[in-house]
Amino acid sequence: MKTIGWIRRSVHRTLPVPLRVRAIVAFGAVSLLLAGTLSIVTDSLVRTWIVNDNQSAAVRQAYTDARLVRSRLLSGETDISSLLSGLQVTGTGDALMERGGHWYASSIGVGPARLPASLQSVVKQDHAGWQTIATPHGPVLVIGVPIAESSARFYVLESLNDVNHTLTVLATALAVGAGIAALVGAGTGAIVSRRILLPLRDISAVAQDISAGAHEARLPASHDPDLKALVVSFNQMVDELEERAHREARFAADVSHDLRGPLATFSAAVGVVHRRRQTLPPEAGAAMDILEEQLKSFNKLVVDLLEISRFEAGTATLATSVVVAADFVRSVLAERGDQIPVSCSPGYEPQIDIDQRRMQRVFANLLENGSRYAGGVSQVVIEPGADGFVAIAFEDHGPGVPAELREAIFTRYERGRAHDDSTMPKGSGLGLALAAQHAKLHGGSIRVEDAPDGGARFVIELPEVT
Repeated sequence: MKTIGWIRRSVHRTLPVPLRVRAIVAFGAVSLLLAGTLSIVTDSLVRTWIVNDNQSAAVRQAYTDARLVRSRLLSGETDISSLLSGLQVTGTGDALMERGGHWYASSIGVGPARLPASLQSVVKQDHAGWQTIATPHGPVLVIGVPIAESSARFYVLESLNDVNHTLTVLATALAVGAGIAALVGAGTGAIVSRRILLPLRDISAVAQDISAGAHEARLPASHDPDLKALVVSFNQMVDELEERAHREARFAADVSHDLRGPLATFSAAVGVVHRRRQTLPPEAGAAMDILEEQLKSFNKLVVDLLEISRFEAGTATLATSVVVAADFVRSVLAERGDQIPVSCSPGYEPQIDIDQRRMQRVFANLLENGSRYAGGVSQVVIEPGADGFVAIAFEDHGPGVPAELREAIFTRYERGRAHDDSTMPKGSGLGLALAAQHAKLHGGSIRVEDAPDGGARFVIELPEVT
């Protein structure tokens, strides 16, 4: 039993089967089991009844024929063959009689060789009997009756082919019936499972709407007592999660806003010291360099938190202008001082309608991400994307991104493999999340895939201006 359970669990892990399919299979299997069991019992009972009834009728007829033969022999009948031919043998059968060492038959070709020796031995002892034998033409019921007054033994051979044919038809009909019952059961399972899973589809649809930004989406009220509690609990859970998200967003926004004032003052003070760096001792100068670097990172984190808060509050807006995609990418690279080649399909000069500040931030985040984890972006490729979209790809020759992390890295505070690898650079986990939010705000998307020459390829798709 443990082995069977282990096999079942292994199959479920390797071959996940949808719940609806399992319900259909279960209903069909149960219906087949019930119908099959009923068919087997019915076939057994009917088979016994038909065989016994046919055998009883044949034996009664044989006794009747034997009495007729006895009376005719006692009356002096000598044409025994004609007598046997005139008997009313049940169904398609033949009659044989042995008298005084001579055999007589109702049909040509019928002889004592067709009679089983065991039955002949019984009849010779003045006992009636019957036996079913197999012949090349099918099963045959042989009945033997002694006629003591005339020193004769009377036999009837009754073919059972008609009975066998009837039983075969019955078994076929029962098998077909069991198959139909299984199909009906499977159909019932499909209908029932669809009805049962309908609330789950509603929950899935509402969850997808909420994930897409429709925060007001809720499950409609249900009058079903079994579903009412589920609907109420789900809606309450969504309300609580939304309220918690709003509290966290407000907290992040308030903290970030409160930090900007002291941070600006601190930055100004550091700037004053930086201008007098030449007058500082070497140790103090090195400390100031570290302080400036940390201050830049801290300032970027505060700005990112504020940006995330705007997205959460739904207050993020766009100030767009139409630019040539390749020219804009080159300007961002030039401003950063990055010497990265930009390739574009020949004759392809797409225009995009973007908020330059936001998109500059997106590109900067991708460039910084490539520098931090992949040794730098090797090239930027601009090419046609999906219908009506421009694809801007940032390629590198780094280790790439595992398939299981390609969606997670675009969520907040997700740092991919840096979570577990202490040798990898640490980040806030907000850069790629902001890039995804900015792309979505522009009506586009961002994804990561394998680069043609190895490494990662971050692709931003934005609507093309036609």
